[in-house]
Amino acid sequence: MHRKISRTQPALFVGITAWNSERFIGPCIEAIRRTCDDLNPRIVVLDNASQDDTADVAHFHRVEVVVRPCNQAEALNLLLRRSQSPRTLLIHSDVILLSPAWFAVCNAHLSGPVALVSPEDVGCGPFTRPWGVGMPESSFLFFDTAKALKARQWFRRQRFKIRWPYRALDFFGPHVTYNLPAVLMRQSFDWTMMNVHPSPTQDEPLYVPAFKPKYWSDSWQCLRYGLGNFYSLDGQITHYHNWFDRVLADIGSIDELSQATFPREGGLPVAYVEAYTARFLADWRAGTLQLPSV
Repeated sequence: MHRKISRTQPALFVGITAWNSERFIGPCIEAIRRTCDDLNPRIVVLDNASQDDTADVAHFHRVEVVVRPCNQAEALNLLLRRSQSPRTLLIHSDVILLSPAWFAVCNAHLSGPVALVSPEDVGCGPFTRPWGVGMPESSFLFFDTAKALKARQWFRRQRFKIRWPYRALDFFGPHVTYNLPAVLMRQSFDWTMMNVHPSPTQDEPLYVPAFKPKYWSDSWQCLRYGLGNFYSLDGQITHYHNWFDRVLADIGSIDELSQATFPREGGLPVAYVEAYTARFLADWRAGTLQLPSV
């Protein structure tokens, strides 16, 4: 028996997965309300026991907050189970919806056998991940709720020496979402792939490293919003994903920031993440955001 979608619920349910996301969770919620206020969406934040003020900031923005230690697959399924709306959007806390047309544009594709609209998981900024080609990205998953629930499978969870059965959508494979196309296909469902756009460039460098990072290209220093990506469908920019906001929570002084890398043993300069994160949020708040061409 499949759970029925309630006609008394809002047309849209938005579930946000969050961890140490106090910097972006407020703008994330504000952007949802700015771009789909006419839908009066139900918004639920699932906070994975953050060590910062993520939950408090979310409460301040008057949304439902669930604090529960869990992995991403569990978080996505918990949020999906809470949805009784015809449409469900599952996003990361550093996703900012940009266009009031995003819902109409994405919703137009949830017809026939299509159960999911999502970007292609090909990487961040100019990074590319060959294994993500043709696969959905977990930061933005827009579902026909009834079809998503129908595509759930039976799994077993060990508890009190008994393997209890439970139903879930298969977010347990590589990179959380890579099993979804096959799972949907077994129910004769399909998914629509969104386009990915790196940040626009600027003449002056945003950041120039004072050391030699393990992950670095000089072409990155003039990307206005760094490794954050924009996404589009049918020629409409729908949203932005910052990617690395969580790494900023562990940094203390400015001196630590200047030499910090992600991962810690040597990698991407955290000061670069800080610079483009600050630039994006400042432009977004001022209404001066520069969008890529589509």
